[in-house]
Amino acid sequence: MLKIDDADNFRRTMAGVCLILAPLVLALALLVHPGQVEAGFVQTMADNPGRVEAASLLVILSSVLFVPALVGILRLMRDRGTVLGLVGVGLTLIGAIGHAVWAGFDIVLVWMTNSEIDRAQLSAAVDGGPPPGIGFTLILLMFMAGFFLGLIFLVIGLWRSGAVPRWAAALIAVGPLFEFLPVDNKAIFMAGIILFVIGFGVIGLKLMSRPDAEQAPFAGETRVGAQPRVQ
Repeated sequence: MLKIDDADNFRRTMAGVCLILAPLVLALALLVHPGQVEAGFVQTMADNPGRVEAASLLVILSSVLFVPALVGILRLMRDRGTVLGLVGVGLTLIGAIGHAVWAGFDIVLVWMTNSEIDRAQLSAAVDGGPPPGIGFTLILLMFMAGFFLGLIFLVIGLWRSGAVPRWAAALIAVGPLFEFLPVDNKAIFMAGIILFVIGFGVIGLKLMSRPDAEQAPFAGETRVGAQPRVQ
């Protein structure tokens, strides 16, 4: 139960709620997005401006929710898996930021598509491949390498820590892998989303139900425990 006057309880509950909501909002964004049509990315924006913009805003919201969610996961880790967990959280946070930036680019592109800019020239520029320059490449790497590689490190850290059900940690890794299967099947795509949501949801519930005394302190944090008896 959320207790405003209890800082530890408040942090734990908020992190648990965000662990549940962040993947749910991301899954909703993926379902709302119409997907790219054969005519190209720009044509998708032109045909479905409302859905693309709504999906992009949901992606940004999920990225915001992932920040307290991922930081809260560190509370579950103790000696084993802590380093891998820190690396995983750091990379996944970078991936979440990259995903939000990419979503912001989609919102701008929706506006450009429905403006007076020549749509044929815009389509040739966007659908012709990644634009030159290091900026776009860095954003792409932030999202792809950060999010997916970060989740792998995070899953290994959670697995080694033993603080959460290992099957739940495995679902976090298995879910996104469905994105890379060479199969264009909506049912398989939906299954991956469901596994991803379940994995994070179980960990969120675990975090909220765990007593404060069992939480692993942050680096540098000193927690007062039971004092040794005087013999």
